[in-house]
Amino acid sequence: MKIVVLTGSPHHPGTSEQLADAFVKGASAAGNEVYRFDAGRRVNEFSMIKLADNHLGQEMAIEPSDIITKEVMPKLLDADMVVLVSSLYYYGINAALKAVIDRFYNYNHKLHGNKKAVTLVSGYGQEDAFASLNLYFDQLLNYMRWDKVGSVLAADSWNEQKLAKHVEEAYDLGKSIR
Repeated sequence: MKIVVLTGSPHHPGTSEQLADAFVKGASAAGNEVYRFDAGRRVNEFSMIKLADNHLGQEMAIEPSDIITKEVMPKLLDADMVVLVSSLYYYGINAALKAVIDRFYNYNHKLHGNKKAVTLVSGYGQEDAFASLNLYFDQLLNYMRWDKVGSVLAADSWNEQKLAKHVEEAYDLGKSIR
């Protein structure tokens, strides 16, 4: 199976990065082809927004030759599965990951349907603090008509022992994908 893993956090080694690492390791061990894009660490390689030089505040078209257009989108279009990875940022996802997801818009008709999806989420707080983030992912996957086949919620990732269990859970989830 061709899998695209999209992460957003710039923190290294962060908790969501550990979940992504484990999932990728498990999925690769199961014989899947995995492509990973760490948006949070590569934000200088793609446009979040482009402003006109002579009309401050006026949006222009996104740069057509950035890494999202040249590398990420072709992989996404060809993928059987998309894995979305984020830490909790003020009840939502990371801005770098959101910027990549926003770029789906020009490819909606090609991306809709026929994909499986997994979400990997980490953060500090009670599970209800993650409600809006999980709702966002659920709504996005519903809109894209992608079938959610698994998720890991590490709401207690501040605790190293509990995080280790979630990392193992992410590995097992990746290993189960065939």
